[in-house]
Amino acid sequence: MKKLFIAAMVTLTISTSAFAQEATQIDQKAVQNFESSYGGASKVEWTSKDNFTKASFLQDEQKVEVFYNPEGDFIATTKHVKMEELPTFVKRTFTKKYSDYTVKEAFKFTAEDETEYFVSAENEKESLVLKVAQGSVFVYSRANKM
Repeated sequence: MKKLFIAAMVTLTISTSAFAQEATQIDQKAVQNFESSYGGASKVEWTSKDNFTKASFLQDEQKVEVFYNPEGDFIATTKHVKMEELPTFVKRTFTKKYSDYTVKEAFKFTAEDETEYFVSAENEKESLVLKVAQGSVFVYSRANKM
């Protein structure tokens, strides 16, 4: 179940086209948890789906998304990062194995007991998402361009 949730969050984060809602329409426990953890956030937008609530905002000029379960409890965060902020071995692997790709975006996924990075990249032929977990870089998803 956890892997399925992570896959859903990755897909949602990479292809965000969600409907923003007023915080008053969102679970108040999620709003309270958010405010206690991210009091200095700016440009906060809330989105609610069947299985989660998401707050998208800026923190230190970086886009961050925090996910809460239907009961308003913390699930995970995603934070957009620059390529320079990725671990050194990731940058080396990308340069060595994927030099013909252009990075579109990268983000850090953090849940209670795990941290992973995802890098979305593309070239003329395909788009891919690389996953960085437990010291390894591998292709998480791949799609041919038409």
